[in-house]
Amino acid sequence: MELIPLPPPFPLLPKEGSSNNLPKSENTKGNGVAIELDTVELWIKLNGKINDTFMVVWQNTPTILQNGPQCGLVALAMAAQSHGQAIDTDSIFQKALNMGITKKGELFSSFATCELATCIEMKPLLLNDGFHDAEVLLRYLISDKMLLVPYDADCNHAPCLKNGHKAHWALLIGVLFQVDNSFNHNNGCCSRELLRQNIYRISDVHANCDLPSQVDKENIYFLAKHGKSKRLAIWSYNSLQASNNNLQEVDPKRVNDLEYVLPPNNNLADLRDKVIVLR
Repeated sequence: MELIPLPPPFPLLPKEGSSNNLPKSENTKGNGVAIELDTVELWIKLNGKINDTFMVVWQNTPTILQNGPQCGLVALAMAAQSHGQAIDTDSIFQKALNMGITKKGELFSSFATCELATCIEMKPLLLNDGFHDAEVLLRYLISDKMLLVPYDADCNHAPCLKNGHKAHWALLIGVLFQVDNSFNHNNGCCSRELLRQNIYRISDVHANCDLPSQVDKENIYFLAKHGKSKRLAIWSYNSLQASNNNLQEVDPKRVNDLEYVLPPNNNLADLRDKVIVLR
């Protein structure tokens, strides 16, 4: 098999960070798994954690780039396609238009986004205080669920604090978390496969698995995809939580009722602190 070159380093990643009307998608099966694993290994090296032990889980997910303010639609399309649905961003956009929840692809309401997800035969669950309990989110991700999360995106697409002026949607397709090097890897609560040095992929997680309860949120890192980059992004729990919690208002430059479906008083209360579980 032809070797795939290592992807270029994430911009601005010394410690932490990121990384068409009919959008193009990339097949992530087969050698796509190697690319994502290479990205995880590179992130671990760049952050000086090569001697630490990590658990990782992710869902094979296509990459779709957005055309205009379609980040939420693209995230839904990636999730739907990963579940085997033959649906594209344009089809989801038409459904959203018919529902009256968007004009150009923007989605400023998590409730409306859940309704849209239901229309494309997904089973969304809206968490109103999404980041309050790290163990809950970790359990969803290691149980093969994906999370749809609004946040402020910086120039390199990493989470930032812009008061909601750079609001963006990302799809969390997996999670990387650090465990103590003395952790018992054979306690039977899930299957573990050694992928690379000190990197284990977990699967077949039992409902009563106590692994999530043993992980501090400071050691949790999300694996994310979004419509503005082909690269897998890796963000800390704390940085994404802070960005999600700071969503206050629509960017004043975008406040135009003729162009967008905006929330009441331009308040992003229906994005702030919200996480959508996609099942």
